[in-house]
Amino acid sequence: MNADNPVMLRVVLGFLRAGRVLDGASSVLLLGTLVQALIPASATVKLCVVVALLLAALAKYLAWRVALDVEFFALLHEQPTQAADFDAALAAFLGRKVGPPARSLAGRWQGARRLVIYQAVVLGAQALIVSWLLLFSG
Repeated sequence: MNADNPVMLRVVLGFLRAGRVLDGASSVLLLGTLVQALIPASATVKLCVVVALLLAALAKYLAWRVALDVEFFALLHEQPTQAADFDAALAAFLGRKVGPPARSLAGRWQGARRLVIYQAVVLGAQALIVSWLLLFSG
């Protein structure tokens, strides 16, 4: 299927919007980590709490990036011929020079897909650490 196809763009948007579910799960794990942090524990458990908090922070950052991509892909879906203008506006907002010609839509959605995969992997690592904390810290 052609990556410039509007249906493909809608599919990408759907998967990116599903990143909210991953963010919600990460929030629940963060809550469990914060509760665990209040309980007196060994140095190993405290280290695991710190790792879980760092993973939660990374998960929140990735969730923010995925949410931005939802907005950006929605804009590109509404105005598919404006990719160069979009890139120029983004560069101006970030205070950068306008770079090389616009990336293809296929390159953009592959990057967005990678972000969602990273978000899921970080959530999995966060879940493993928090599960370990719940099972073995007591």
